[in-house]
Amino acid sequence: KLNNSIFNIDFPFFINDSKIPTYIKGEIPLEKNENLDLRLTGNEKFIDLIDIFAGEYFTFKKGDFNLRIILKGTLNKPLLIGFIAIKDSEIEFYNNIIKDINGRIIFDFDYLEIDQQEKLKAKGGDSGNIYIEGALPFYSRNNTGKDQINLTTKEFALKTDNFNSLLDSKLNLTGSFENPVLGGKLSLNNGSIDFI
Repeated sequence: KLNNSIFNIDFPFFINDSKIPTYIKGEIPLEKNENLDLRLTGNEKFIDLIDIFAGEYFTFKKGDFNLRIILKGTLNKPLLIGFIAIKDSEIEFYNNIIKDINGRIIFDFDYLEIDQQEKLKAKGGDSGNIYIEGALPFYSRNNTGKDQINLTTKEFALKTDNFNSLLDSKLNLTGSFENPVLGGKLSLNNGSIDFI
């Protein structure tokens, strides 16, 4: 409902055959500089919603997914509080299987952090491993020292219609999500690229 230029939302919805609803509840102001107060909770069925919009490029196969997020700040500069927990999950991304995905992502107001105790890790469908760790602010560098996310792959098999190779990489994302800077090293081995 709309009340004094603020949308009051109390919206549970079921995706496909889910037994537990995904829930959106709170207030969204029409003015961009007014305060947000929105809560989002869901499980792996929320990923089905992403699956629908992503079409053939992304498919959630199985696993446990738990989402608890509070949105504060303003529409111009939202702040997130909460977490995403992923356990024993599997996805298909551009026809590549990524399995045994485990980890937890924490949203702490103005930055995103991969939980140090439960680092985000996964295995390739055919071979290799992926590790993601670190933290990065959303808008600008801060003084917390949390300003880098590292992505490491070891003999990770990546296949597309015209690309087939094993990836060894150590990439880092610095700066912020608003102004990211990508660095590091990417090595291709035992593979081929078809430019046709």
